[in-house]
Amino acid sequence: MSAFRESRVVVLSLLAQVFLPGAGQLDEPTYDDAVYVNCQYRVAAIFPRAPIIKDFNYRLAGRSVPARQFYTQQGEELFSVTVADFANGPAVDENLLAAAAIPLRERGEIRLQFAEPYDPGIPGRQLDIFLSNGRQLRASVYMADHRLYVTEATSAPGDFAALQFEQSVSIINEQGTDLDKNGALPSRQYNCRK
Repeated sequence: MSAFRESRVVVLSLLAQVFLPGAGQLDEPTYDDAVYVNCQYRVAAIFPRAPIIKDFNYRLAGRSVPARQFYTQQGEELFSVTVADFANGPAVDENLLAAAAIPLRERGEIRLQFAEPYDPGIPGRQLDIFLSNGRQLRASVYMADHRLYVTEATSAPGDFAALQFEQSVSIINEQGTDLDKNGALPSRQYNCRK
């Protein structure tokens, strides 16, 4: 597990202890009602409030595919997860990942960027960008099972809600299990039973 993934696990554990009293003593992972889960699009995240949903055609590398964006916006603050469906291609496409990161990089001064997998077999990019208006953009791009995931958190630098959102985004399978193995910890499990 990379240093970034290990720090993500530590941050999420600390967040669970702050927001879920007694969570540190539980045998199974527990998540409060603030986690938004969409089983169809295989994503979960802590948004500051219920997200708005927008369907559109995502254009990338000469292709146009159906996509859904989950987002909240208040003033210049934006938290979003876009899931684009590349069903007619490989399950994972490194070229699409690289292309999806380009428009994010072009938005401002790149402070940090990593070619960071979500977990083995799920490649990705993570970016920390400072925009010309003084805001910070925390962004990531991942691909798993023909789906491209683009996350964005635009806020004041160091904003806790943006950090919480960024660290909470989970790519899940159809049963609601987070695809991030979390090292020795049990995988996060979300309710996708119908």
